Amino acid sequence: MKVLVTGVSGFIGSYLADRLLKEGHQVAGLVRQTNRLNHPAFQKLKGDIEIHYGSLTDSRAVRQCVHDFKPEVVCHLGAITPVAYSFDHPQEVTETNYLGTINLAEAVLDECQNFHRFIFASSMETYGFQRLHVPFVENQELHPACPYAVAKVAAENYLKYLHYAHQFPAVCFKQTNAYGRKENDYFVIEAIITQMLKSDTINLGDPRPVRNFIFIDDLVDLYIETMYSKNPLILGESFNTGPDNGLSIERLFLKIAELIGWEGKVNWNTRPRRPGEIWYLNSTPKKAEEYIGWKPKVGLQEGLIRTIEIWADNLGVTARLHASSRQC
Repeated sequence: MKVLVTGVSGFIGSYLADRLLKEGHQVAGLVRQTNRLNHPAFQKLKGDIEIHYGSLTDSRAVRQCVHDFKPEVVCHLGAITPVAYSFDHPQEVTETNYLGTINLAEAVLDECQNFHRFIFASSMETYGFQRLHVPFVENQELHPACPYAVAKVAAENYLKYLHYAHQFPAVCFKQTNAYGRKENDYFVIEAIITQMLKSDTINLGDPRPVRNFIFIDDLVDLYIETMYSKNPLILGESFNTGPDNGLSIERLFLKIAELIGWEGKVNWNTRPRRPGEIWYLNSTPKKAEEYIGWKPKVGLQEGLIRTIEIWADNLGVTARLHASSRQC
C-alpha cells in the first residue's frame, strides 16, 4: 500500500517507516525543514521514501502532499510532543496537534478516493487526573490536564466526528511512553541508562509519578496489524496501547540499577515539576487485544535489557548486566 507517515523524522515514525519499507510498502513522509532532518534514523530512510516538505499548520502544503502522493493509509505521528513545552506554548501546540490534524484529515477526505485507514497517535495524557489509580480503560471519562492533552482529545473527537459523518476510517491510539531509542537519551528510560553507564552520580526528576512503558517493536507491530485489520468495529474507536506495567520512576530507577549492577548516587528532583503533576498514568491494552488481535510481546525487563545493550554499544562501555537478569 501507499503509506504516508507524518513525524517520519522522529523516533516512532522512523522505526515505523523502516518496517513498512521492509514489508514492501511505498512510503512518503511529511517533514518540516528542521534540524531533526539530521537524525541518524531518518538519514537512513531518505533514499527510500518520498519526502514532502511542509508544516501541518500549512493547510496548502498538507493538501499538496496528499494530492501528489494519494496515500491509501496515513499514520499520523507528527506533533509537538514535549508535555512541559505545551504549558508555555499552548497556542503553538494546539495549532500543530489539533488544527494540523484537521488539515491532514480533511485533505485526505477530499483528495483520496481509495483510502483505507487513518491511524492517529494520541496519548495516555488524555486521561489526565483520575481519582482511582487502576489501569485505565477506554470508556472512562477524560480529564486532560495540560495543553498537549487537550489538543489530543480535540483531535480524537474530530476524527470520530469524521467517521460518524463521512465514514472516515480513523483509528486512535492512546499511546504510552515508548522506549528502545538508539539516538536520543532525553527520555526517562534512556536518560537513566545512559547516565548510569557514564557515571556513578545521576540526576533525575520526581521519583513518585507512575508511568507505563511500551517497547518500540511492540508499538510498530500495533500500527502494522491495524493497517491490515479487516475488522470494521475498530473504525472510529480509540485504543490504549498499554501494557499494564505501571511503576513509579523510583521503582524504574531501581530496576535498571539492578540490571546494570549500578551502585552510585542519585540526585532526585533536579528537573522542574510540571504544573498540576499527573501522578498515575497506566492502561490496559485489552480492547486492542479483542478488536485488533494485538498484544505487547516484549516484557519490561526484556525491553530494558535490550535498551541497555543498545546504549552500552553506542557508548563503547560494558553494561555489566547480571547474568541472572537474562533468564528472568
